Amino acid sequence: MGGNVTDVVSIERFGLGDRLSVLRNRSFRRLLAGRAVSVLGDGLYTVAAMWLVYELTGSTAYTGIAGFLTGIPGLLSVLVGPIVDRSELERVLTLSEVGQGLVVLVVPLAWATGHLTAGVVLATMPLLSLVGLFANPAQNAAVPRLVPSDALVRANAATTTVRKTVDATARGAGGLLIAAVGAVGVYLVDAATFGLAALVFLGLSVPSAEPHDDEDAASDDAEAAGDGATDADAEGDGFDLDTYRDDLREGVATIAGSELGLMVVGSLSANFLFGVAYAVLPAFADGIGDAGTYGLLLAGLTAGTVVGSLLASVTESYPLGWTTIVSLTGSGLLFAFAVWLAAPLLTVGLVAVSRVPIGIYNVSVMATLQSGVPQDRLGRVSAVLGSAASLVSPAGILLGGLLGTVVGAPAVMLASAAGTVLTALFWLATPSLRRFGPPVEVEQGRFA
Repeated sequence: MGGNVTDVVSIERFGLGDRLSVLRNRSFRRLLAGRAVSVLGDGLYTVAAMWLVYELTGSTAYTGIAGFLTGIPGLLSVLVGPIVDRSELERVLTLSEVGQGLVVLVVPLAWATGHLTAGVVLATMPLLSLVGLFANPAQNAAVPRLVPSDALVRANAATTTVRKTVDATARGAGGLLIAAVGAVGVYLVDAATFGLAALVFLGLSVPSAEPHDDEDAASDDAEAAGDGATDADAEGDGFDLDTYRDDLREGVATIAGSELGLMVVGSLSANFLFGVAYAVLPAFADGIGDAGTYGLLLAGLTAGTVVGSLLASVTESYPLGWTTIVSLTGSGLLFAFAVWLAAPLLTVGLVAVSRVPIGIYNVSVMATLQSGVPQDRLGRVSAVLGSAASLVSPAGILLGGLLGTVVGAPAVMLASAAGTVLTALFWLATPSLRRFGPPVEVEQGRFA
């Protein structure tokens, strides 16, 4: 984007046709389809891997280790951001799917040769997570290049809705597939989904990022000085360690130097608190019902988030500050009431409703980030945020599990609900967050 003209998206209310209009974008549809197939594979893998570890060991301690090993590599996502920003996004997405498919095939191969152990399954988990680290930053960076800025909320709502719906479907189908073909058979189905996703991404074309104004000026100065830089140098195709470090620092500085950093504090708090509750959810479900209740609670969590994602476009013209304050307060109170009630079906329903505001919040914050962060920095910023989330979520799970043995599952879940309300109070007490305007009014490059 050249010059100093700021593009401000005007406020408008959308009818149903307008909300679905983003799906008329052929490139966005292909991106969405590829991610849907990939998420289908992720959901099947999650069920099959956790079940296979438990089947091989009979120990929930090992399934806890499995969850930890799956989540902790996300800390390294900060390192992939600069690579994503300087790469062809369609190539990144394709190679990520191919790599994950190859890793998944290790388990069926070990089974076929008689060498399948829990250690083999556990070893593939962090490796698969590492290969998949590139997918989310690449997708986040691709969306604003494929759709106009005033459609970002709707595009993110569609992405989140499809991802959550497919994930919930995959988890349910995964259990049925395990009964039909066994956990190792599901690994083969999973590998096929990664291959199909790679084929979809092969046909995707993502425009190059528009350079930020400061980079335009720097480029012009370099040309005027007669640096003689080649086009390849200007595009940053070659890997340079100093440039990589500068990119990484720039991603952190983009977050720390604006309201985005304060938003991140709130988002990380929400992730941590969800991890705390998630750790004791099986024990809580067992206390009020059985394994079926646990399944219904997981389904409710997903369904509520999907509904919230669908409703995000309704709230996009309202100030983000106040919608967040109201949403998080309502979510915390509803979740606390659901825990206190301890009646299986009513609790499941209230838990689902408590996640609706979270779905709205997630989509709105993502659209704000994608509008406010310069396009050529989105990959590294998304990677930094992903790394931070990957630190606090496992920490929350570990703390929640420990506290559950001391005070019990219901008390831990009530504490999680109270923390969500405290996060809303943080937004209320921070003037720049409380006064933050609608996502559709965020200026391009506001967080530069």
